[in-house]
Amino acid sequence: MQISKLEMRILMVIAVVVVGVLAVVIVPRLAGSAPAAQSAATRVTPTPAPTIIPTPTPSASAQTEEQILDNIVASTVSVYSVLVCDSLKEYATLSIPEIITEVLAEYPTTGLSEQSRQIMAERVLTESSAKSCPEQSPRVAAGITQG
Repeated sequence: MQISKLEMRILMVIAVVVVGVLAVVIVPRLAGSAPAAQSAATRVTPTPAPTIIPTPTPSASAQTEEQILDNIVASTVSVYSVLVCDSLKEYATLSIPEIITEVLAEYPTTGLSEQSRQIMAERVLTESSAKSCPEQSPRVAAGITQG
């Protein structure tokens, strides 16, 4: 069985999503690091006064599914928006709902509900087209409202 270019590109996007989830959710928990905003505030103290850093509680350090989704979409669009746009141009005959359905059927996303996976796919397409190929934005928007 041969893998087409679209399937290979989709596989790469899914790999980035999985790596993004690992980087955003798993690695900070293993390292026990403080949130980035706290770290920056701690480093930029103008006086040598003692700094009080609250110990993060599990609820404060655990991310919601919405935050995980936002991080996945942001990292995927940042890295692969041009590739997504190339695929949209190359596979102009496929509808947006067909593309989304195929991607979601073939590549599960760990840590997200089915509804969030659908939202993720739609947001990646929408934000990638807005960023790297605005001429594809109307097609993507119409395909998402259609599907």
